Amino acid sequence: MTDVFKGSFTQQEPIPEEGIEAAIRVMKSGRLHRYNTVGDEIAEAALLEEEFAQTMGAKYCLAVASGGYAITTALRATGVGHGDQVLTNAFTLAPVPGAIASVGAKPVYVGVNDGLVIDLIDLRAKIAKATAKVLLLSHMRGHICDMNELMSICGAAGVTVIEDCAHTMGATWQTVPSGRFGLFGCYSTQTYKHINSGEGGLLITDDAQAMARAIML
Repeated sequence: MTDVFKGSFTQQEPIPEEGIEAAIRVMKSGRLHRYNTVGDEIAEAALLEEEFAQTMGAKYCLAVASGGYAITTALRATGVGHGDQVLTNAFTLAPVPGAIASVGAKPVYVGVNDGLVIDLIDLRAKIAKATAKVLLLSHMRGHICDMNELMSICGAAGVTVIEDCAHTMGATWQTVPSGRFGLFGCYSTQTYKHINSGEGGLLITDDAQAMARAIML
């Protein structure tokens, strides 16, 4: 049996009372900045990071202003800079090439197949021709490619993978959550995404040095 989604993709569910109460509690405290805490108090942003990291099975999580900023931060932390090439899906949304441009890099577009996922044959060809050492992979519209093969291709070529999971929070490839294959997994909590904060993003990794760079950059 196939489940059919009958809700609205553009109209959000109401914020639950528990969420409203939590927001009011923070506003009443007056301490809105994540580092403005008292004693042993743990900031709400830090609690969110801990909970999301645990949910995704990651060691580290960083909450940021948007999904696009999560991607930009991941690129910087991976060492992408001015003039570098970055491989990425030809089928994506503006924040992805925008993040590449924001660090002064140049996108190298890889084709997609009829399943709306990255074409692994074209990926091999583009890796062979390009100087790119990073693949910014967008899992578009909830579709995930054969991640085992993709990671094998990139691993053999020394290409670091950054996953854009704005459309696949909670989705898996062979029981492994999207965002857990690459060095970084990037998520959006913009109002039309799986978690609605109006605007926001999350960045996860198991690499302590990579996360340290992300925090500093």
